[in-house]
Amino acid sequence: MAQFSFRRIIPSAFAVLIAAGMSTAARAADLGGNCCADLEERIAELEATTARKGNRKVSLTVSGYVAQEVTWWDDGGESNVYLHGLGPTQASHVKFTGEAKISPGWTAGYAIRIQNLSDNPFGRNASTGAAMNQSSPDYNQGLNVQMSYWYVQSKDFGKVSIGRQANAAKSAAMFTDQSGTQIFDNYTFLSGFPQFIIRSGGNLTPASLTWGQLGFCYSQGSPLGGDCDGLVMNAVRYDSPVFAGFSASASWGEDDDWEVAARYSGQLNGFKVSLGIGYSENTAENIAVALPAGSKKDSRFFQAGGYVEHMATGLFVHGAYGREDNSNTLLPGGVTPPDSNHWYVKSGVRQKWMPLGATIVYGDFAEYNDQLGPGALALGATSSTLHRYGGGIAQEIDAAAMTVYLKYQHYDADVDGLSPTVGKLDSADFVSTGALINF
Repeated sequence: MAQFSFRRIIPSAFAVLIAAGMSTAARAADLGGNCCADLEERIAELEATTARKGNRKVSLTVSGYVAQEVTWWDDGGESNVYLHGLGPTQASHVKFTGEAKISPGWTAGYAIRIQNLSDNPFGRNASTGAAMNQSSPDYNQGLNVQMSYWYVQSKDFGKVSIGRQANAAKSAAMFTDQSGTQIFDNYTFLSGFPQFIIRSGGNLTPASLTWGQLGFCYSQGSPLGGDCDGLVMNAVRYDSPVFAGFSASASWGEDDDWEVAARYSGQLNGFKVSLGIGYSENTAENIAVALPAGSKKDSRFFQAGGYVEHMATGLFVHGAYGREDNSNTLLPGGVTPPDSNHWYVKSGVRQKWMPLGATIVYGDFAEYNDQLGPGALALGATSSTLHRYGGGIAQEIDAAAMTVYLKYQHYDADVDGLSPTVGKLDSADFVSTGALINF
């Protein structure tokens, strides 16, 4: 019998392994150009579309939405079709947010929101008079850094934010609307046409008599209609922790704006409920659209709103109320703007009748009383009532995080104190279709 020798078998085995390794390497080398090219291409594509962070400690999230409308309008003497955005605070935007954990229960973070005002139907240049109205289908304010702030938050003690941001009572009443239509149809002029000049007998009235001059808010120096505390500014804000659905907020903004607010969100006996209440005092003359030179502003604004939805049927109602005290505000010539108020109701049904997503059908009505702006007061107006009513239908498309909609709005007003030559004011109609897609 021959002897088994490790000395002979081991060198032979190594030779076989080395040969196999060389063969495998050769095959890998041959295939590398083919099998890995697609992978490298995919990696390069992923890197090109990935938001890069400056460090690994603070997160980065990019979000926002794009929203556009096409509107047919008829002001009693002319009709046309415009394409536009949804106005400030509701406009197409991109938002960068992030957060880092400091210790258990403590975090720090930031938010930057940049909005597109290149087709803003709300704005007006105070010095040139440029605006989106019957004479111009465009008003371009470009990109705007709407918000930029940082915060420190405690699970037990609440959140402190510093920078350009929404103050404590911002839109406390309006943001209670949970119907899915709040962004593109609410009781403000943000997505409306406040710079359209009112007609009488088919003829344009003086250029200073616009629809926005009958829905003017002195707290923010803008023709907001409702939500007279709806803009942002540099501020320090505190938000309490949420307890049983309730929370409270307080803020101070330069120079000077004091605000407090309380909110509730929850479900009660088969109903979805959202409530908000806010109060603010503002003495800053140059917030948003500045008041006329020589003005002294001291305005106080109270707002309250709520939303109730029967979850089984989808029937809902949203209401809001606001009152502005301008008794300490003075315009040039010693003119004191009147105290004013407005109220709003929206009602309808939100139901998922098709696989695409929820369908919302609604109607709404708003009344603005004595919200006379400086332009209307200069024409002799002493009191006013502006009505805005309409409704619409919206379809959510869940698979695309998208909403498409069709809405109608009607404006009409009565104003006392104007020259008899002005005559009875014409009404105006607006029919809009648009879409909003989130990312």
